[in-house]
Amino acid sequence: MKKILTLILIILSPHLGLQAQKGLAIQAAFDELAVRKNATEVIMSGKRLKDFHLSLFHSLEIKNPSAADRQRITSLVQTDAAQAITQEETSAHSFYELPQRKGMHSYILYRNNGQALTLIYIEGKASLKQIKQYFQKKQPEK
Repeated sequence: MKKILTLILIILSPHLGLQAQKGLAIQAAFDELAVRKNATEVIMSGKRLKDFHLSLFHSLEIKNPSAADRQRITSLVQTDAAQAITQEETSAHSFYELPQRKGMHSYILYRNNGQALTLIYIEGKASLKQIKQYFQKKQPEK
C-alpha cells in the first residue's frame, strides 16, 4: 500500500506544483504557449530547490516570439503586476514580488528582448534579497 501511495504522489507532484500560479493571469501563458515548437518550459520542485529555499520554479522561454505572443504575455504579466507589492522594471527585465500566499513568497520575472521572451514564476520561503542574488549575473573580471 505504501508503494502505491508513493507512486501516486510521484505522478501527481508535477501537477500539484502547477496549482501554485493558479489564480494568476500568467497561468494562461504557461497553458497556451508552452506547447509551441519554439517554446521551452521548465518546471522544478522538491529537493532540487531546497537549498534555494524555493518550492517551485516554473519558466517559459519562447524564441523568436511573434508580436501577438509578446503582446499577449506582456498583457498577462501587467495584469498580475497590478497586485505586486514590489516592482522593478528596467528596459532589460521586469521583476514583481506578489503578496504572500499560504505563507509563501511568490515572484514573477519577465524579460522580452525581441529575440526571446522569458517568463519565470517562482515560489518559496526565499526573501526578495535572496531571489535577486540567485538571479544576478556574475560580472566578468577585467
